[in-house]
Amino acid sequence: MSRPTSGSPSRLRTVLRWTGRIALALVALLVVAAGSVYALSETRLRRHRDIAAHPFTVRADSATIAMGERLALTRGCKDCHGENLAGNVLIDDPAIGRFAGPNLTMGGRGKHLTDADWERAVRHGLRRDGSQLLVMPSNEFTGFSDEDLAAIVAYARSLPASPKVAPASYVGPVARVLFVTGQIDALPAQKIDHAAPHPARVVPDPTAAYGKYLAAGCQGCHNPSFTGGKIPGTPPEWKPAANITPEGIGHWSESDFVTALRTARRPDGSAIDPQMPVKMTKHMTDTELKALYAYLRTVPRRPYGVR
Repeated sequence: MSRPTSGSPSRLRTVLRWTGRIALALVALLVVAAGSVYALSETRLRRHRDIAAHPFTVRADSATIAMGERLALTRGCKDCHGENLAGNVLIDDPAIGRFAGPNLTMGGRGKHLTDADWERAVRHGLRRDGSQLLVMPSNEFTGFSDEDLAAIVAYARSLPASPKVAPASYVGPVARVLFVTGQIDALPAQKIDHAAPHPARVVPDPTAAYGKYLAAGCQGCHNPSFTGGKIPGTPPEWKPAANITPEGIGHWSESDFVTALRTARRPDGSAIDPQMPVKMTKHMTDTELKALYAYLRTVPRRPYGVR
């Protein structure tokens, strides 16, 4: 009897049987991997934290409200929560997830937020029950003074009560993978020293000390070392952030720096990419911009992208 050829039914059945087994094994591995990513990410997402209360006083006078309006613009509150803080959808993609800033006016969530709730959310990235807020950049706001925080709260409470309801946020499968592998910071509350003290007031003056206070808001894009590079979690088409240490902009004068953050133009006249939030920085005062410049000249000179 002759042996089966490579094209015989017996050989074909063997190939198909092993192909099927390999395919099933790969599917099983994918299911296990997906389940592990989901379980790990869900455990982190559902973690609660207890923090000590930090009372502060909110005044509703016109000067405080005006200060709060400017802070809400220059510190990015309007970017995430909408022009009138009535809610805004930042990302809505089935693979990535949905990330939406809720309505903070008295017609929305703001109606239920106490001073303590505001403090937990802004400085700690936590809800009243200690659960963690998604992508709330509290790691940049945790150093806010009582005066600045109170001004933002006063401004939010002064706005027209909007009935708008922002859709619920959720983390999609791709974002979960990026989250568990450390590629994005979905829960900034994990990066905060929740026991750190908070200043009652920070005096605005054109010094490096005040600039350091303001520069916390630059770290989300330029990274904590201010050396720039790919911004974690952003789409592929986003350009990397610039190196703003002395290595990158050490040749800029104070006037160059102020002009750049007001007009989105570099000293050579070239345009800064629109993803740089000049729509916010152009509303900063001369004192704030000069303080930022003074501080950035004191940070260590480091190569591009080195953290």
